[in-house]
Amino acid sequence: MKKLVSICITSYKRIKELERCIKSVDSKYIDKVEIIVSEDKSPQREQIQAMVVELAKNSPYHIHFNTNPENLGYDRNLKKLMTLAQGEYIFYMSDDDVIYPGVLDKLIDCIEKADNKPALIFSPFWYHPFHDLKRKYKESHAIPAGNESCIRYVYDAILFSGLIFRKDAIIDLDAEKFKNLNYFQVYMFLTVMFRYGAYYLDELMINSVSDGENAYGGVTSSGTNNLLADRNSIFSNIEFNKGLFKVVQFFDTDCNAKVFPAFAREYSNRTYSGLCRARRHGLKAFNEYWSKLKEAINLSPIAYAYYWLIAICGARLSSFIFSQIKKVVYYVRSKV
Repeated sequence: MKKLVSICITSYKRIKELERCIKSVDSKYIDKVEIIVSEDKSPQREQIQAMVVELAKNSPYHIHFNTNPENLGYDRNLKKLMTLAQGEYIFYMSDDDVIYPGVLDKLIDCIEKADNKPALIFSPFWYHPFHDLKRKYKESHAIPAGNESCIRYVYDAILFSGLIFRKDAIIDLDAEKFKNLNYFQVYMFLTVMFRYGAYYLDELMINSVSDGENAYGGVTSSGTNNLLADRNSIFSNIEFNKGLFKVVQFFDTDCNAKVFPAFAREYSNRTYSGLCRARRHGLKAFNEYWSKLKEAINLSPIAYAYYWLIAICGARLSSFIFSQIKKVVYYVRSKV
């Protein structure tokens, strides 16, 4: 029987987390779901394969295990999963995230009841490290194709877990030029949104546990990049975001779109927390962080205002001032 949904899981080193992820797949539509794991030639590949094979023996779902003969890296492994999937829809998952019980049934019901099957579906997720609900809107709704939708929803593509693509809408996209940029899913998301539109399903679908060991910057395909590998470094996010900037710019060029200028302004407006974190490491580290940030992207006047506020007042006092400003803004908006 042809599958409707392929749960496509990237795998590297995380044995226990992957087992948890696979076990979280829960649907009454057993014949419509398959699970695909693509292991990217990690040092634990044999142990991972043994675990998956053992799980497959007793799983009601068809589980396909692939191990890459060479390390492809994150972006090209997403493409590999795409080619392995037999389902009409590809449901991407990171091996250290899980799917909430029962929501796969709601997703399948949504797809099968739709008059025109969406090319892209996404839902809210719980970001466990900060106990925060992300990618959340008021209600389920269709999203029209085009540039403005891409601008509005681009940040919803950052976490690839829970991004669901109709396979025929992405199978022609090439991952090769995205090697080591670590955001191929953003390109897929924007391209599909731009061409076909999307559907937001207001069901909490993913728990982004995000407790697995970081493999970025240390895998064979990427060589050595200490800033990617050390997620505790205050400069790590800037290094990751360099890849994100390139991906959005690639999209604009390839689709003749104009998302990056608006994206860059919004990114500038979101620099506050990173600047605060850097300031807590001392003024020298703060100024080095600021210099790297300016080198990476053109910053808005709001980002410069953040810089001077935090530089003069320090992280704690500026955070208090900033919180009071937000309260006033929220109050004024509520009265309008």
